[in-house]
Amino acid sequence: MQVIEYLVKQLRDSAAFNQASQVAPAAILWTDEAKQWQSAMPVIKQFLPELVELGSYDLATRTGPAIWLKCAIAGVLDELTMPQGLTPIVYLPGVCRKDLRAIEHCPDFLKPLAELQYRGTWWAYNTAGRDWTVASFLTNQRVGLNLDLAKDNATQDAMLSVLPELLEAQVAALSNRRLEAADFQSLVMADPVKDILAWLNEPAEKQRLFSANQWQIFSDLCQQQYGFLPEQGNINTVLQKLCNADGSWQAVWQRFCDTAHNLPKLVEQLETIAPQDLAAPVERYLAVNLAEEQELAKQLAVFSNLDANAARTKIFQLQQAHASRLDWVWAKLGFARWAQTLSELAKVAELTDIAFSGFSPQAMAEHYQTTYWQADAAALAAMALADTPTAQDTVAQVLDVIYTPWLEQVTNNFQQLVASQGYPGDDGIQEAKATYQVKSQVVFFVDGLRFDTGQRLLSLLAAKGLNGRLKPSWAALPSLTATAKAAVTPISELLTGRQDNADFIPALAEQDVDFSSYQFKKVLKEHGWQYLEGLDTGETTGLAWLQVGDLDNLGHEMQRKLPLYIEPVLQEIVARVQGLLDAGWQHVRIVTDHGWLWAPSKLPTENIPEHMVKKRLARCAILKDNVDVGYLKCQWYWNKNVTLAMARGIQLFRGGDHYNHGGLSLQECLTPVLEISK
Repeated sequence: MQVIEYLVKQLRDSAAFNQASQVAPAAILWTDEAKQWQSAMPVIKQFLPELVELGSYDLATRTGPAIWLKCAIAGVLDELTMPQGLTPIVYLPGVCRKDLRAIEHCPDFLKPLAELQYRGTWWAYNTAGRDWTVASFLTNQRVGLNLDLAKDNATQDAMLSVLPELLEAQVAALSNRRLEAADFQSLVMADPVKDILAWLNEPAEKQRLFSANQWQIFSDLCQQQYGFLPEQGNINTVLQKLCNADGSWQAVWQRFCDTAHNLPKLVEQLETIAPQDLAAPVERYLAVNLAEEQELAKQLAVFSNLDANAARTKIFQLQQAHASRLDWVWAKLGFARWAQTLSELAKVAELTDIAFSGFSPQAMAEHYQTTYWQADAAALAAMALADTPTAQDTVAQVLDVIYTPWLEQVTNNFQQLVASQGYPGDDGIQEAKATYQVKSQVVFFVDGLRFDTGQRLLSLLAAKGLNGRLKPSWAALPSLTATAKAAVTPISELLTGRQDNADFIPALAEQDVDFSSYQFKKVLKEHGWQYLEGLDTGETTGLAWLQVGDLDNLGHEMQRKLPLYIEPVLQEIVARVQGLLDAGWQHVRIVTDHGWLWAPSKLPTENIPEHMVKKRLARCAILKDNVDVGYLKCQWYWNKNVTLAMARGIQLFRGGDHYNHGGLSLQECLTPVLEISK
């Protein structure tokens, strides 16, 4: 129970009367000669809608002169309606009971109320009719709260200065202990650490929000417990105390670490606060962190002249020097982007030290899906942290030295294995189409979900409490949307490829028409599948196809900057999956068509003679009949009589791109399939 609730009960109970021999009192008179209760009237009136106050007329606060109060009690005011069923309470600040006793001596401003002493009742301390002081109400054993209250002046003053807060306190929190000044101050400064940080963030605004009493209490507390006066001219000194975090300031620093994201102006001020001596804890100084960031950026900007081994050695040295900053609060606030970038570059450097291979394409894929996909993920993560063109150039220079050569060598290794042993996906795209559920399943298509981004998506799903499993699959060749998307649809068995094809679009075998979006939706429906669009959730007991998250178009559009935009797309996919499961779907299978190559600088170019090809794309070309070329040859997934020439390594037949696909590499061809169930 709050103190105010007990006060309300006692006030209303004072209107009790013997119904057998008495009439109900017209009003409860509450005299308060010392005006002790007046500061809390805004709070009290919220709990007592039947209370009116003597004073200058103010309808909003139910305050007015005596004649107005008498009219209010009588219920004859159009502007104020008193609550039914409650005895009116008349609060009389600055008035004592004897002022009303003798009507002939009653001050004129009180005379309209004098007769209420006969028709009403008093809220009085005892039979002697003394006013209820705040202290007497708190300590009275019979009618009050029976609290143990120190009698010194400091305690009495503190109690009255925080009366509004005191009334809203829980009685249980005040009981069974001796209450002193500090206990009452804590009601206003319940969280002094929070108030200190708020003042440092916006000094003038924080002072404005405090009443005069609250500000005085805050100032006293700051001086007594934290060794400073909250004055504008002292802020730099106080910021030094915050960063040093000695004694009582340790708790302030810890709270700052937890809440700094909500204190932007305080953080900005810390940019200029430097350590005063060599023993200062440098990890707490933003200025030190910013200087380290600037120096690291300079170091990373000169990698273009290093070979791969020297670059790796330099990265590991820098990582050893800067890794500890990732644990500083400034990293959480986004002020250690270069340290975070370096951490990702160190992962790339470690994972790309060996251009792995295997005894077969499948074995090489197993190495990749176990470990080496993380090299691609770290390269993207490093570039995603580069939020300015200058930063992107710097990261690109480093990745050019340690990542791009590895990507090319690994791709060459894979192509050599495919040349000698065949492409693992030639027998069909089994995993993406395997074991469809007979009911309550959505096949969720994401265009261009590369294996490493699929792993990232899996972790985001797990963070939302969604249980998922990731399995590898192979893209249909060439790894282009027109070919590979069709291969993972539920109706792929109905498709074929025309011999004279020039755009890699399969056809519906029976009708001999292109497999267009219109035909796809039509045939899906004929086979009992729903096609979900927008935020539709469909009939959750059936089967459905859904397309969300076009990473492929994003890659073609954004090129080198693609890594900066991947995360929002994945978050959108997670939200859509969550919505489907919440709507009642039991199973969601996420499939994709292909992966892609991404390089920090433009992918290298090689020209395939035009007279040898019917159609040339960025990473593959359709060969003319009976043409022999020195390129790795594969067959079109939809028609084995159509022969493709695949670009060597990570090269393009058409140049100018950081991002593209359609060729033969683990990054383009090994794809993820995610199964999510309720």
